[in-house]
Amino acid sequence: MRDNDILFFNLHRRYLNASPQFGGFLGIFTLAAFLNENGYRAQSYAGQLTEGLRLIDEACQNYNIKMIGLYCDYENVTEVIFLSSYIKETYQIPVIVGGPQSTSLKKDFYIKSQCDAVVRYEGEITVLDLANYYIESLGVIDDIKGISYLKDNDVITHEEQDLIENLDALPFINDECYLVPKQDYTELSIMTGRGCPFHCSFCHEGHHTRKVRFRSVENVIEEIKIYIETHEYIKNLHILFTDDTFTLIPERVKKLCEGLEQLQKIKPFRWFCEGHVHTLFMNPEMINYIAKAGAQRIQLGIEAGTQEVLDAYKKGSTLEEIKTVVKHCYDSGIEEVYSNIILAGAHFTRDVYIKNIDFAKELLKIAPGVMEIGVVSYWPLPETTITNHPEDYGLNILDYDFITSSGDFPQIETNDIDRWELIEMMKSMEYELSEYMKELLIKGFVKTELINSWLSRKHTKYIGRWIYALNQLPHMLNFYSMVFSGECNFIDTISKNIPHIHPMRTVQLSKYLKNDSGNKSLFGYKLNDLEVDILIYSLGKLSVEELILKLREKYDDFTLINNENIENVLRKLSSQYLLVYSKY
Repeated sequence: MRDNDILFFNLHRRYLNASPQFGGFLGIFTLAAFLNENGYRAQSYAGQLTEGLRLIDEACQNYNIKMIGLYCDYENVTEVIFLSSYIKETYQIPVIVGGPQSTSLKKDFYIKSQCDAVVRYEGEITVLDLANYYIESLGVIDDIKGISYLKDNDVITHEEQDLIENLDALPFINDECYLVPKQDYTELSIMTGRGCPFHCSFCHEGHHTRKVRFRSVENVIEEIKIYIETHEYIKNLHILFTDDTFTLIPERVKKLCEGLEQLQKIKPFRWFCEGHVHTLFMNPEMINYIAKAGAQRIQLGIEAGTQEVLDAYKKGSTLEEIKTVVKHCYDSGIEEVYSNIILAGAHFTRDVYIKNIDFAKELLKIAPGVMEIGVVSYWPLPETTITNHPEDYGLNILDYDFITSSGDFPQIETNDIDRWELIEMMKSMEYELSEYMKELLIKGFVKTELINSWLSRKHTKYIGRWIYALNQLPHMLNFYSMVFSGECNFIDTISKNIPHIHPMRTVQLSKYLKNDSGNKSLFGYKLNDLEVDILIYSLGKLSVEELILKLREKYDDFTLINNENIENVLRKLSSQYLLVYSKY
C-alpha cells in the first residue's frame, strides 16, 4: 500500500458463502487510471466487504488518504450505507458514491450514508471535479455537473455531466491502479465503447440510453498488445469484451477481428463478447469474423421463447432470427453460446413457461454441446420500463430494493403465479434442460471433437453446463476420458484386429449396476446375461479371443459364443459407452 489521494472500492458481502466475482468489471479502475493521469494518486479495490473494510482502516490510519469513492449497485446498497457512514464518522474525509444505482438513490440513503456527493452517470470528469473541490479546494460545488447531494435536508441534483466523446483519450488501466495486486493476470477485461441505442424494457442501460461512442480499433488493439507484452509470461489468456454494443457496426467488427488475429500470432488467447441477435442476423458475416479471430464464447440476448414477450421486451428480434443466429454460431465453430431465459417477466403465464422450455430445448438441439441457457427470474432493476410500470406487464413487484435477493430468490409475482410456484418452475426448467442436455449427449448429437476439447481443458473456471452434464454421466465421461488419454481406443479405430484387442468397462459394476428382481441394467440400458458376463470379464486383462474362450466355459451354445456374435455385442456395449478397448 502507498500514499494515495483517493481510493475507490467496490465491496459486497460474501453472499451464500461465495466471494464477490468481478470478472469484466472496469468502472473504479478506469477512474483510478483517469485521476492518475490528471495529477492525483489513486488506486482501486473490488472484493469482499470484510477485506475491503480492513484495507480502508489500514489506508486511513497509515496513509494520507484525502477522499474515498464507493461503487453502488442494486445488491450492495446497505454495504455502501454502512461503509460511507463509518468512514465519515471515523476518519472525517469526503466520501463520494457512484455506480448504476446512483440515479435511483432516495433521500433516506443520503441521510443514512452521510456521503458528500453522489456521482450520476459517466464518472471520470465529475470525479475529477470533485477531487479538485474536496482535495485542492478549487471551484464551487454548485458548478459541478453530474452530482446529487443533501443540502438543508433536500436532495439537490445538478444537470448531467458532458459525455466524453473521444474515448481514445481515456488512459489504459495498468497495475498501478490496483490497491491490491491483481490476482488473475490471465483475464483481461476491455471496454471498446459506451452507450446503447437499444431500449430493452427490462434493462437499466436501456432506460438510461446514452449516445453510443466507440474507441478506435487501433486504440483497443494497442491496449491488448501492451498488456500481452507487459505480461508475456502469462499462459491461457482470456479477454472479456464488456460492452453491449460490440456487434453494432459490421465493418468495425471486421477490422477489430483482423487486429485480434494479428495479436494471436504474438500470444494465443481466447476471448468473449456479447452479440445482438438482430444485428448478427442482418449481418451474419460478423459471426464468421468473430469465430475466425478465436472467440471462445459469445453471449446473446435471447431472454424469451415467445414472440409476444420478445416484443414486450423491445428486443427487436424474432424467434426465427434467434434460431438462425445460434445455428450460424454453431456452424462457424464458436465453442460456447450463452443466453438467459427470464421467468416471471413480461406477460408471464404457465403457457409461456412451457413455450420457454420448448424453445430452449430447440436451441440446445440446434447447437448441441455449444448452446448454454441459464434460467433466471425477472430482476426489478431500478428505473427500467417494466419496474416503473409492472402492472402493464402483468407483474407484481414484491421487493424493489433487493432486500430479499442476491439474484437467488424471486422478487416478483403475477396475478396467478406466486413466488413459491415460480421457484418450483425455475428448478423444474433447470432440471428439464439439464436432462435434455444429457439426452443429446447420450444420443450422440454432440461432436466428439467438442467433448475432447472440454476434457483437454486445464483451467476449470471456464467449464460450462455441458461439461457439468457430461460429469453426470460417469460411463460416458469415462468412455471419452479413457480414449482421449491415449490408453484406450474406440472399437472402430482398431476393428481390423478385433480378436486381439482388450475390452475395458468404463464404470464400476458394483457401484452402478442395477439388479431389479434379476433384471440388470446400467444407466437405463437393459442387459442380458451374455452382456453382463462380457462386462464382468472386461477389465483389459483378456483379449477378445481369450474372452470367447472364457465364455465357452459357461455357455453350451457355441452358435451364441462365436466371433461374429461377440463382436456385435461388443459394438452394442460400446454404443452405450460401457466399453472401450486397449491394444494390450
